[in-house]
Amino acid sequence: MKCQFCQVNQSNVHVTEVEQWDGFGGPKNKILIKHLCEACAQRQDLPFAGAGAKASAKLWQLMNLTAKVEIKTSVLACPHCGTTQLELRKKGRVGCPKCYEVFSQDLETMLERIHGATSHVGRVPGIANSYERDRMEQINQLKARLDQAIHKEEFEAAAGLRDQLAELEQRKEA
Repeated sequence: MKCQFCQVNQSNVHVTEVEQWDGFGGPKNKILIKHLCEACAQRQDLPFAGAGAKASAKLWQLMNLTAKVEIKTSVLACPHCGTTQLELRKKGRVGCPKCYEVFSQDLETMLERIHGATSHVGRVPGIANSYERDRMEQINQLKARLDQAIHKEEFEAAAGLRDQLAELEQRKEA
């Protein structure tokens, strides 16, 4: 079909204009259909005229550039299993034990985002109250100090730590 304005070029822009309702609640019976070539459509200053081929080509070019940038940023890979940084982010899983070393910074960021912290701050399984948790923590600290005292051959200090440890452990049994 030829363009309705220039009567020379083939029409490739088809515009349908429908008039709005009149002031009395009834529709106006005016429907206007235009068949235009791209050049005449651009001269008419229609909202989407002439955007087709140019816009899609530019959009395709932009998508290709974005894909290339994404590939370049994901060069970090595990030398043992071949898992890439991009795969880790998509799947949320590592491929082998070596991945924990290779992607340590990414894993720390992911854990912080998911859990709100990078270290465990919750309950210890089987221990219900905070008093018991504090007591267990004191016992662990005393055991570590006792081991250090024995290693340094400070036997008097070690004996005192042993007695404190025995007292804390008795509170559990009572």
